[in-house]
Amino acid sequence: MATVLILDVNPSMRKQSQGHDKTAQQRAQEAIFQILHSKIITGRKTDCVALLLVGTEASDNILAEGDQYQHVKAYHFEEDEDALLRPADLSLLKYVEQGCEEGSGGGDVMDAIIIAVHMIEQFCRHLKYEKKVTIFTDAENFIETDGSEAVLAKAKEMGIFLNLIGYEFDNPDVGIKYEDKPKQKAENEKFLRDFAGGLESNVWDGDEAASFLGSLRSKEVRPTPVFTGPLLLGDTDAHPDESLNITVRAYNKTTEMKLPSAKKWSTRAEEVPGEERTGELYGKVDMERAYKVVAGADDTDLGLGSTDASSSDKEEFLPKDELVRAYRYGKTLVPFSDEDEEAMRLKTVKGISILGFVKRDHVQRHHFMSNVLAVFADPVNPVAERLFPPLMAGLRRLKWVALARYVRTDNSNPKLGFLIPHQSQNELAQKESALWVQIPFFEDIREHVFKSLDFLVDATVLNGTQLQSLSSTNGTQSALGSQASSSKKHKLDVRQASAQDVKERLDAFIDVMDLSGSAQEDGEEAFKPKNVYNPSWQRLYECIAHRAIHPDGELPPINPMIVACINPLPQMMEKALPAAQKLQECFLIRKVEKKVSGKRAWAERAALVGDPLNPDEFSHLENGTPSEKRAKIEDAVPVATSMEALTGRLVEKVSTINPVDDFNTMINRTDKDCVSSAVQQMCTVITDLVTNSFQHQLYDKAFNCLVALRNACVIQEEPVAFNKWLSELKRDLTIGDHPEHTPFWERVRESQITLIPHDEEGETSVTAQDAEEFLAKPEDGQQPAAAAEDVAEEEDLLGMMD
Repeated sequence: MATVLILDVNPSMRKQSQGHDKTAQQRAQEAIFQILHSKIITGRKTDCVALLLVGTEASDNILAEGDQYQHVKAYHFEEDEDALLRPADLSLLKYVEQGCEEGSGGGDVMDAIIIAVHMIEQFCRHLKYEKKVTIFTDAENFIETDGSEAVLAKAKEMGIFLNLIGYEFDNPDVGIKYEDKPKQKAENEKFLRDFAGGLESNVWDGDEAASFLGSLRSKEVRPTPVFTGPLLLGDTDAHPDESLNITVRAYNKTTEMKLPSAKKWSTRAEEVPGEERTGELYGKVDMERAYKVVAGADDTDLGLGSTDASSSDKEEFLPKDELVRAYRYGKTLVPFSDEDEEAMRLKTVKGISILGFVKRDHVQRHHFMSNVLAVFADPVNPVAERLFPPLMAGLRRLKWVALARYVRTDNSNPKLGFLIPHQSQNELAQKESALWVQIPFFEDIREHVFKSLDFLVDATVLNGTQLQSLSSTNGTQSALGSQASSSKKHKLDVRQASAQDVKERLDAFIDVMDLSGSAQEDGEEAFKPKNVYNPSWQRLYECIAHRAIHPDGELPPINPMIVACINPLPQMMEKALPAAQKLQECFLIRKVEKKVSGKRAWAERAALVGDPLNPDEFSHLENGTPSEKRAKIEDAVPVATSMEALTGRLVEKVSTINPVDDFNTMINRTDKDCVSSAVQQMCTVITDLVTNSFQHQLYDKAFNCLVALRNACVIQEEPVAFNKWLSELKRDLTIGDHPEHTPFWERVRESQITLIPHDEEGETSVTAQDAEEFLAKPEDGQQPAAAAEDVAEEEDLLGMMD
């Protein structure tokens, strides 16, 4: 695309606009900033721009000669001052953001149009470019109209598209008309509208342009085939007369827009002034990888023998071509040579092969996964265009889909998916096409079973009053809710309305939250994918643009339009509030108080009623009647009616599957003191996770456990056990039996997780200085082990064996 931006900087553009706190030139510069920002994000080398300023004191353009084409200045790119058009860059963006320049007057917009047409002609020549000219003007200055017909004819011949953004232009579409307009402005506005009408064009007023350019936009992706090959039905080799071979093209219909990867940057660049700081001159670094032999327990598994501590001091570096892949088999690494890898790879042939047909209503929607491909007949293959549409039309009429194997390239891994017939509504597109949606293999499916919530609307559930009466007379409670009519119901069973009322209010709440049309003022469906932008992507580029121009300033507040993509519609929330309140009234809903945990549970409960009880206070008991103090305790402290209600989940062991959850549950038990046992088990689990980890795949889980353990040991008064174990772990990972896991200890050191000192917990004799020195440096004679290059997918084998 070749785009020339024409900005009118005559003095009239700096007058205060009606109804705006900014001048027309400032608003135009903001619009140009958005155009350039979008082009920089896209980053296409063939998307080139030029900027012409009309009304400048200087005359600097390719046609300026004598008294012709005066007061028009072209922006010169820093990297190539002679370039007519170039891809937008940061220097141009900064130039526009800083205000360009203020003209003294005398510039003719028609001169700039002629220069723009000439620049595009010289730049594009015979190449196929999309050509655009965008004008920002208030049309208050003199415009020479003589010879405009020839300019219009030339622009039309070249296929130039014109965007005219007029400030304080009339807008009949929305009923805007400016009264008392100067005669010259009215004549110029009419001329520019007529000129634009002779070309493919858009005419916008300033507010429309600002609204359009300020809206969220995404990177435009040109349709490029990801697959061109055969669609096979039957065995074309063995039975060519009874099979089909149709050449098709597949395009990405939906695919995740990946966030751009960040380059490495040297912090030394921060010492360079912001205006001189660029990736080409400062801060750019190159990455080099080195591989060295690490002696450890896995060497024995591989049959390499064991090594002593002295031999591990000698670092042996290996070139990359001497490395092979090693796959984990249990706790053993099994190496595969390049020949093994080649022999192991499935031999597949490129193509989409139909395996069979399935009724469409038998397709389970939750099995759809990965990207969606749009499949069309090859437009340059007449046979394909003749065979493919009838096949898809037949499937669509019968309401069937095709189960197909997709192999993108020879010897690539096959994928299974459904070819779903699709009829395009676009007049310019092929009518019959197909959507290929990947489906899982057996290993990809995860089955999850959840408890049913049908009891919420079960007609046999008692209301709140009856339920409270039942709970006060029935000492043995059940957790089955409405499934057990003679036992206490689940918390959510406490209904204040009949089953029919609940169903009606649920229906009303769902109806009022409908997004299909009633949520929007214009009746259009809300949150359509084409209108919902990725907030992370939009926010990232918003911040990148700001940081590029203001390297030392604070990042801007988040754009409200970005937040609107992920928040409920305010008008819908307001509309749904009455229905939500009525639904809430159906159930007895109480706030869940924070649980009292650990050894201090009973002490904290007693603290709710004041000082500890004095035996003398019971001296006046008569006939077993409790004192007022006793009554106060019973009122303040809830009484558990079953062991399950008292203890919650009876966890006796910290497993390696969910160690943090198990650990917290054990230390929060109030039926017995499990704190010491839980601490000991957690120490063992962390040690096992670290020492049995392949490279550092289990380090994250172990680190989370360590953080939870230390916090709990401070609260539960177990500093001695923690300090003793942490000292042993340090010794084991640095100079002990597992030096290959020194990187985990380095992570502990960097996170400043140290011994529990006396000022945190009074039961330990460790001082703050001791805790600081504990992390000062690794043990002598041991260097931290190198981190592995590849991180395997985390799979807790120990937990799966429990």
